Amino acid sequence: MAGLVAQSLSGTDRARYMGLATTLVSEKLEDLSHWPAVDPHVAVGGSLTTDAPPSAINYYDDVNLSNTNGYVSETIASNNGTTTTYSNVIHNATGYVDTTATTAAPSGSGIIEFHRRWLIESNPVVNGITLTGSRRVTVLVTLSNSAVKPAVSFQMSMVRP
Repeated sequence: MAGLVAQSLSGTDRARYMGLATTLVSEKLEDLSHWPAVDPHVAVGGSLTTDAPPSAINYYDDVNLSNTNGYVSETIASNNGTTTTYSNVIHNATGYVDTTATTAAPSGSGIIEFHRRWLIESNPVVNGITLTGSRRVTVLVTLSNSAVKPAVSFQMSMVRP
């Protein structure tokens, strides 16, 4: 009976993390779809398997959700060639949004950490057909908590002109 309860609780946590990952993928796809195709923020590039060193444009970020104080923090590292800085957007439970934080987001107990990567491809091939003049944007979100086995990750793509 104890094993069944433990398995049930594990499945509930896994479903919760998968739901959060799904929401974070959808949010990033929506964010990227708002940029015009000529904007550098949606330039062709990125990877779903590795992070390039921080640069002016990154194709990855970290999202931390706090179980204790209810904030959501999105952190992007950037590099000007000599130093790495952090850009944080912290959404507090009170509704206040802080865009002035310049240090890495806090981590530790009560924090759920997700890592997002995205890939932007030009003229993608879908079902054997080349979609000339289009871009495929694929976002992958992975839970950074190694205690959850197997790892929680979710990936989704969209094609846009």
